Amino acid sequence: MPRFATDLASVGLSCAPHSVRYHCRTIMSSSTPLSHSIALANGELTLRNRAALAPMAGMTDVPFRTLAWFYGAGHMVSEMVTAKPELWDTGKSRSRRVLIDGVRPQAVQIAGHDPLVMAESARRLVGEGVELVDINFGCPAKKVCRKAAGSALLNDIDQIQRIVGAVASAVDVPVSIKTRIGLTLGDSVGTEAAIAAQNAGAQLIVMHGRSRACRFKGEAQPHRLREVRQHIHVPLFVNGDVIDPQSASRALVASGADGVMIGRGAMGQPWIFASLLGRPLPDAAERLDVIGRHLAMMHEFYGDEAGARIARKHMQAYLQRWGAAELTSSFMALADADAQNQWLFEHRDRLLGVARAAATQMGAQTPVAA
Repeated sequence: MPRFATDLASVGLSCAPHSVRYHCRTIMSSSTPLSHSIALANGELTLRNRAALAPMAGMTDVPFRTLAWFYGAGHMVSEMVTAKPELWDTGKSRSRRVLIDGVRPQAVQIAGHDPLVMAESARRLVGEGVELVDINFGCPAKKVCRKAAGSALLNDIDQIQRIVGAVASAVDVPVSIKTRIGLTLGDSVGTEAAIAAQNAGAQLIVMHGRSRACRFKGEAQPHRLREVRQHIHVPLFVNGDVIDPQSASRALVASGADGVMIGRGAMGQPWIFASLLGRPLPDAAERLDVIGRHLAMMHEFYGDEAGARIARKHMQAYLQRWGAAELTSSFMALADADAQNQWLFEHRDRLLGVARAAATQMGAQTPVAA
């Protein structure tokens, strides 16, 4: 598969604040800083820290993951790729399997329900350079569940064990799963799934603190992972409603998990990983530069037309985080890459003014000018 270069000079960023790695090789308790590394597969593979980016179709693509890695994400998984061989060579599947230079481990998520098909998909991925295969047992989307994949498989724990066992036996790289606490808030199916996956060879369990029925509504319940923690010995990451260091700390304490995985909380702020790791945050002027680089990477990766279309949802997230949601509609009307770049240039002073006003209101706690 082709690779996407992450030469930081090409995205206009400096690598100095993010060059430190840690080498602790044991599973960490919730009192351990997120900056510490964590070992998988009996130490054969190490995540550089315990703050991970969740796979989200249509959002955590190669350009976004490039920025998340720069700002310190310790583990990232690709957008979900179907295991169906007839869809392997579609443009969407190929773009989701592009590997990013410099990232370790190279991880791709697959979805499906047939153990043999999933195993063959995993073998092909490893042949392309993938170093960790993640299996989706958590997606609540109807188009996934009606194909007996994603969180629909929580209805069949034995099938989860068969799938994980087939994939783990087919490849010589670690296998992880991402799932939910249950089908509903009233069951413990998520715990059963985690135990079955571990017994079948999974080396990392990521669990969202909502049920399949909840989808993304209501508050996540990280305390529900305590039961899982008591029954598995492989690393456990908690997912759901992590948006800043405070919510990450609460999730870790409530769950007893070894790390956090951030999904929607990273949208519009790929620098959240610097915050979680206690590193300096970019000021407002620098954040605008990052947004500009993000636009450029999307235009490059997808081409001007498709890149401009995909950029709209990312800019919407940035503007909402910025407190300038009223500008979204004007950006959404733009049809090409040049117009989007020009829009950002023309609105730079206004956005800096919004940031200054917000900083003043918060007691100037947030740096503004470079």
